Amino acid sequence: MKRKKLILNAFILTFATMMIGFVSTSFRVYLSNKIGSEGIGLYQLIMSIHVMTTTLAISGIRVTTTRLIAEELGRSNIKNIKSILRKSILYSLLFSTTTFLLVYNFADIIALKWIGDSRAIIPIKILSCSLLFIGISACFHGYFYGMRKIIKSVSSDIVEVGTMMIIIISFMGICLPKGLNFTYALIAIGTSLGNIASAIYFCILFLFEKKSGYKSGYSRNNKYSFFKIFSISFPIACSSYIQTGLKTIEDLLIPDALRRYGSSTASSLSIFGMIKGMALPILNFPSIFLASFSTLIIPEIAEANALNQHKRVIYIISKVFKFTLLIAVFASGLFMIFSNELGLAIYNDTQVGLMMKILAPLIPFMYLDRIVDGSLNALDYQMSTLKFNLIDMTVRIFLILYLIPKKGIEGFIIVLFVGT
Repeated sequence: MKRKKLILNAFILTFATMMIGFVSTSFRVYLSNKIGSEGIGLYQLIMSIHVMTTTLAISGIRVTTTRLIAEELGRSNIKNIKSILRKSILYSLLFSTTTFLLVYNFADIIALKWIGDSRAIIPIKILSCSLLFIGISACFHGYFYGMRKIIKSVSSDIVEVGTMMIIIISFMGICLPKGLNFTYALIAIGTSLGNIASAIYFCILFLFEKKSGYKSGYSRNNKYSFFKIFSISFPIACSSYIQTGLKTIEDLLIPDALRRYGSSTASSLSIFGMIKGMALPILNFPSIFLASFSTLIIPEIAEANALNQHKRVIYIISKVFKFTLLIAVFASGLFMIFSNELGLAIYNDTQVGLMMKILAPLIPFMYLDRIVDGSLNALDYQMSTLKFNLIDMTVRIFLILYLIPKKGIEGFIIVLFVGT
């Protein structure tokens, strides 16, 4: 019965994730064709900062909520679920509010000192206003995934992406002629309103949840400790800080390193945008098939591990690893053979196609990384993940600072290969 439910949830989530991934990738292509590789380069830097601040706002609470609720559901401790969700939201409010205040007040420094472009100030401030809602949404995502109510969680992503796209596309014709300042502000507004709409939608879904679900079952301890939430979330958060921090630092350092190599500011942003904002998103597109499994295996492995069903844990992980490698190897070969055609068809640019061909061998490693992280977190190995990410961060930053100023774009590609 549980296997059938896992397959059904995987099918629902895979289909929805495919649709959202396809729409999101298409939207990125739309933006690239509107603002060009240089414009997409600065956009990528702004969004890198936003992803980092989002990570700080969430601080591991989504994975923690999913795991704890799945464990309590597996033990039939239904009453504890309400306590977990309440403490999770409190945890989220603490971190998201703190992050918002810091980012909003220091947006000038972030834009001028870190990114090196004043056009980023307003978008960063606008995006920071949505952090509170992102934190709340993360808790509800964890709740619905832990309860195996996949459709409700996925539908919120549709609301978020749909709201964002409608707003940006509707007003792009007005803002684009006025310059990139207005365009970046529009993208920030659309993204923020999408996050707010998703949080409101989650609250409405939760209000309509059947209250009888909390009344059934037993509970050995109806008050779930806030410290328990913190003790699990914070190591996951630290690992996420390092992972996201690495990507953010990498994104910020690369254009600067290219400038030190001799490229102009516009050329540096263009190279950065072409690889990070155009080629890599297309290479990652097939991984939408795996996104559902990387999310679903957390509650499944956590529940099996809590019940000491070690054979079931091994079975789930081995099957997901095999499926991941199958898709990754196929995608890698596809991009290596048809990269030029894809570059012309998607971006009308053979240079992007060349970059896709060069980076295609990295696909198996990129896809496996997501699955490995999810599996380790589900098995309560947050500290191991943290150690691995710390080593990764140190190596990559050293390579960026040493290679790119000497070799330019070649150094950039070497960094991607060694770091991945």
